[in-house]
Amino acid sequence: MSNQLATNDKARAYARRRHRALVAVPDGAKPRGEQPAPRQQAAAAPMRIMHVAEALGGGIFGVVSELASGLADRGHEVAIAYGVRAETPRNLRESLDPRVELIPTPWTSRTLRASLRASRALRPAVDVWNPDVIHLHSSFAGVVGAATLGGLAPTVYTPHGYSFTMKASPLRRKAFRVIERGVARRVHLVGAVSDAEADLARDVVSAPRVEVVLNGIPELNHEHSQQMPAERKWGTVAMGRVVPQRQPEKAATILDAVRDIAPVQWLGGAPHPSPSLGALQRLQIPFTGWLSREETLERLAQARVYVHWTAWDGLPLSILEAMACDVVVIASDIPANRSVLGPHQVFSTPGDAISATRRVLLDDSYQRSLLEEQRRRRARYGSTEMRRGWEDIYRAVARKAATKG
Repeated sequence: MSNQLATNDKARAYARRRHRALVAVPDGAKPRGEQPAPRQQAAAAPMRIMHVAEALGGGIFGVVSELASGLADRGHEVAIAYGVRAETPRNLRESLDPRVELIPTPWTSRTLRASLRASRALRPAVDVWNPDVIHLHSSFAGVVGAATLGGLAPTVYTPHGYSFTMKASPLRRKAFRVIERGVARRVHLVGAVSDAEADLARDVVSAPRVEVVLNGIPELNHEHSQQMPAERKWGTVAMGRVVPQRQPEKAATILDAVRDIAPVQWLGGAPHPSPSLGALQRLQIPFTGWLSREETLERLAQARVYVHWTAWDGLPLSILEAMACDVVVIASDIPANRSVLGPHQVFSTPGDAISATRRVLLDDSYQRSLLEEQRRRRARYGSTEMRRGWEDIYRAVARKAATKG
């Protein structure tokens, strides 16, 4: 009898959502039951998985787009609710698998007003789409999602670089830690993208439930075969958005100090306006402006060294891309970079990084030894393994929530 009542309650809840969906569906949100289907079926029952990303650009876009496509291939229904920001790709629909639903929100900036607008739009959109699990990407999505999406579906939160690891005053970092602790207790699970991020979740945030799924890229899947260029015309490159996280002043200093050996370049562009761009301009470091991922990888593969001088990170895809292209990575010594590269390719000061970069460019045996270490380490970071890991977590979280319900 109790099982029958529970079934009836679920049916009535579904009917109410269905009625609201037919009356008013937010732009981009399709109610359950109205998906164009035939899809390859997953081994178990397909799930409805919603990703929420406040800023769908940079590394988060790389992770979410690859993950969404892989999940759709497995027969799951996938949606992305995202903020329309300057860094959001203009051709977003063309950049994503056509099976992935897009739900834009008025999350135009990281101000309190914009976050409140986004939260007001996000909850009804999620309620209509009715996911089995929600994945919150980045600290802002974690805060808003934990505060406003409770009770709609189980939530998984991934910081992609904890807010309290950013360069900020001690008071702000303390405030960020308090906020992150609150988020960790309200979500069902903290899903870290690296062992370093998981350590922070457990030791600093005291998150009660933590799992690790390493970021991955398709070029590092076991079945992937990549043709390397016969000649590498660039010596050293940096890569990505020219923003404070990448410490462009220090990175430009490293590039400038090795350009006497071989040409240097920054692959990427900058938000407009961008004070950070001044460091490259003062030292006359060439930069390409915005490139597609394909163009970026093509140019990256023509370099011998990639300088990744970030102040904080989750697990940087650009390091994985350089490893896939057999480009030696010289990185800042922060936990996220060390967890991927080990102790021999991370450095505490630009001076040490300059010495190492010059040695790579001038000493072929040193370059070969670092490449051999990178090839050994990179096998863990394929996108197929990443998708499997998240799929297992989504299913476990959804199953546990259903059992409790």
